[in-house]
Parts: sequence; structure tokens; C-alpha cells
Amino acid sequence: MIILLCLSAFSLLVPAARAQRSLSGETRTRLALEKLNVLGSVLMIAAHPDDENTALLAYFARGRKCETAYLSMTRGEGGQNLLGPEQGDLLGVIRTQELLAARQIDGAQQFFTRAIDFGFSKSSDETLAKWGRERALADVVWTIRRFRPDIIVMVFTGTPRDGHGHHQSSGLLAKEAFTAAADPARFPEQLRWVRPWQPKRVLWNVFYWARDRQRLLKEYPRHVVVDTGEFDPILGYSFAEIAGMSRSMHRTQGFGAPERKGRMENFLVTVLGEPATRDLFDGIDTTWGRLPGGVPIGSILAEAARSFLPEHPEQTVTLLLRARPMIAAIRDPWAEAKLRELDEAIALCTGLWLDASADRYEAVPGASVTVDATILNRSRLPLKLAGVSIEGAASRQAVESSPAPLAYNEPVRRTVTINLPADQPYSQPFWLRTPKDGGFYNIESQEMVNLADTPPVLTARFRVVIGSGTVELVRPVSYRYVDRVKGEQVRPFVVVPPVAVEVSEPVRLFPDMQARRIGVLLKAKIAGA
Repeated sequence: MIILLCLSAFSLLVPAARAQRSLSGETRTRLALEKLNVLGSVLMIAAHPDDENTALLAYFARGRKCETAYLSMTRGEGGQNLLGPEQGDLLGVIRTQELLAARQIDGAQQFFTRAIDFGFSKSSDETLAKWGRERALADVVWTIRRFRPDIIVMVFTGTPRDGHGHHQSSGLLAKEAFTAAADPARFPEQLRWVRPWQPKRVLWNVFYWARDRQRLLKEYPRHVVVDTGEFDPILGYSFAEIAGMSRSMHRTQGFGAPERKGRMENFLVTVLGEPATRDLFDGIDTTWGRLPGGVPIGSILAEAARSFLPEHPEQTVTLLLRARPMIAAIRDPWAEAKLRELDEAIALCTGLWLDASADRYEAVPGASVTVDATILNRSRLPLKLAGVSIEGAASRQAVESSPAPLAYNEPVRRTVTINLPADQPYSQPFWLRTPKDGGFYNIESQEMVNLADTPPVLTARFRVVIGSGTVELVRPVSYRYVDRVKGEQVRPFVVVPPVAVEVSEPVRLFPDMQARRIGVLLKAKIAGA
């Protein structure tokens, strides 16, 4: 039965829904360049998948170009399923993938706590008793310290007016974590990886779906208004339209949403911290000026975005390379994040296409896997491949140690064989690897606590020389194939048991204590198993 559960959960690692409209070309590159010059961050907190305000997430991520994330307390295991029979843990796996598909559209990141959705709860007292108040708070504090948001947006108030006990609890914990995250005496075991962090303020998004918002706003006369119906000519949509696309990814919940046009006001009031009066980022420096030595970097990156030519994006690379060593010299989480963004922006401007494909989509522990790493330079710039390494699965193996020129539009391929360890864990959602502790998942690694999805088994790290600089770009090792109906498809590379076991009848009732014969289907993943 354990093998069956592993396989059932693994089969849902393939995304449940593909994002319907992804950014590409000029729009994607222009937004990446503009985002390089924004050092502001927002964390939205609520209880379940589908609680988030996708219009506001799109406004922050796509419009303000901030680092934006949604923290869902649960993975939605206690919800309903319009599409199939999966419930509980498996529904949580599906809804996780639905959220990731939504985030691809609205541009935000996705986080979770270890708390489990156990269905409708009448009060926060009941919810926090099942979750464990301190351990749920610890997960919210961990996310704040790790993500370092300037502002926190609560979807719920933390009061009985929220209804569902999970909703109430998300608001309560958001307010408690605002103070606890800045206190080194709270959850000091986390300080091995992160530092205390104090957001500037906590805002409540005044029940953006409520019909009686005007009545509620009379209780909070000082608020900031954000029009998510504002049209963005670069994106070609308003943020409310993007929200409709994003929210429609919640398919198991039947949440197909309209792409609303026209004015759509969101009201936000300060609950904790310094009040915002004119703008949500009042009193927060979201420029490079917040870092020592950052002002010259901001000037260079502003010029890169201003001088960007869609017909010749490669001309922007010189400015980006000038800023790179300056960013690398700053020891700050913001600089580290922006350095990764800068390398990806350089890849966009040079038209670099990088791929790492396994020769099959699954393998058993101890097996050998052949990986083809491909890099394609689609610019006229003289680039060189400095090397590729395959990482993960207790392995790091260099594929190419000497530079290789990357001629225009000519793919360069390197092939390596990776021997998976005999004790390589099977692929499955990482939060399901160990038995649950009541209303909480047990996750052995602290660094994985708030992650949305299981990291890939293998990744490929490409090092590319551009002029006098070197950039690093990481891509997951996956399996690429062609479906006769859907065309080219990509699925994760996974590690599976040597033998799969499927019970013919998932549920069977016995009228007495007599022994019965039950058939099972065995499928070998290797010859002679």
C-alpha cells in the first residue's frame, strides 16, 4: 500500500493545468529589465488555495514589478473536487499544481505552511488546536524571514467576521508573525538559515469580494485605493483581466472566472506598522538606494531598460554586464536575488535557449540516466559555453570543462551519463514522505518547509562567457517528447520503485472475518524485477 500511495502521489507531480497565456518576446524581456530596478516585496497571506486576490497579486508582480508571493496556510486538502475522485492528500497535490499554474499567469511566487486543510472549521480556536498555534506561527515567521516582505497583505481579519476558522487563523497568525519575525528570541532555531525581519506594515485587503465593502470602509476611513482594472499597454491586459485567467486555474473548485474590464477598486487599510496614506509603499525605498553602493547600479539598470530596443535586445547586454560585478560585490539577499534575475535577463536579451533532457521520464534507484544538455545562441554576440554540470541526486558531474564557442543559431550539445545512487528516494511530493502529525505535515528539512513543489531530481547548471563576464543559468532535467495530438510536451524526470503495485479494488468491505483473495497488478520498471 505504501508503494501504491507513492505512485499515486507521484503521478500528480505532472502539472494539473497549463497556464493559458505566458509572457514571451518583447513583453517578457522588457518587464525583466524593468524589474531589475525594483527592490520592493509583498507577501499576501490567507488560508487556502483560491483565497488569494489574483488581481492584486498581478498588480504588484506585473504592474509594480515587486517580488510578490502568496502564502497559503494549507494546500486545500479539505476542499471538493469537480474533476475527479481525488480527495485529501491527493487533492492537495492537485490544488498545489493549480496554484503554481495560476502564479505563472499573475507573476507571483507560491508558498505554503505545513498546516493541513481538515475541512470546515467553526472557529480559530478549533483550527489552531488542530494545527498547533506555535508551529503554525513558526511557519509564517519562517516565510517572512526568508522572503523578507516590505509589506504584508492579509485577505482575512483574524476575527469571527471571517467565518471559516481557517480564514480567521490566517489573519491572526499574520498579525502575530509581524512582530515575532523581528524578534530573535522567537523561533531562534531558524536563525541558522535566516535573520530576523521586520516588515514595514500589515494591510488588510477589505474583503475585495464583499458586496458591502462601502459599509466596511466607513469603519476604516483612512485607506489606500488600488485600481486593478487599470489597463497595462505592455501586457495588453488589465490586472483584473489577468486575474480572471489566473483564478480560472482553480479547476477542481469550479472557479472559472471572467476577465473583467473596467474599473475595479481594491481598498487596503493599515492594521499594523506605519500607516500608508498615499501609496502602499509609503516610507519604503524600493530602489537600489536601499543597499550600500546601490545608487550607481540603479542608474546603469535604468539606462538598460530605457535604451532597450526590441529589434536588437542584444545591445542591452553591455549595460547589464557592467552592472553585474557591482551587484555581485554586495553581500545582501536583495543583491543575490537580483544577480540571478540579471543573468536571466541577459539570457533573454541574447535569445539563449537552454535545455537538459533525460533519455526517459522515469528511472529506478541505481539506474544510469543519459542527459543531453543543449544550448543555443540566437544572438549575433560572440558567446562561449564555459561548462555544464549536472547536479542533484548526490551527484555533480562536469560535462564540458573547456570553453566552446556558441555560433549564431547553432545548437551545442553535451551528453553525460548519471548514475543514480542506489538509495535515491522515490519521487513524490516532499510533504508526503513521512507520516503526518495530526493536522500538520512532517517535513524533515527546515529549508523545504514553505516550498510549493518538490525540487527536481536533477538540474543542469550552464556557465556562459559573455565578453569579460560569466553568467550562470540553471534548468531542471526533464523529459521532452512529442504527443501526436498535443505536440511537443515536457514532463518532470522522476525516480520510481522497481515494481509498482496496484490493488484491483481500492475499497472493499468484508461481511465477516473470513479470508478473501484480492488481486493486485504488478508492473516491473526494470527487467527481471
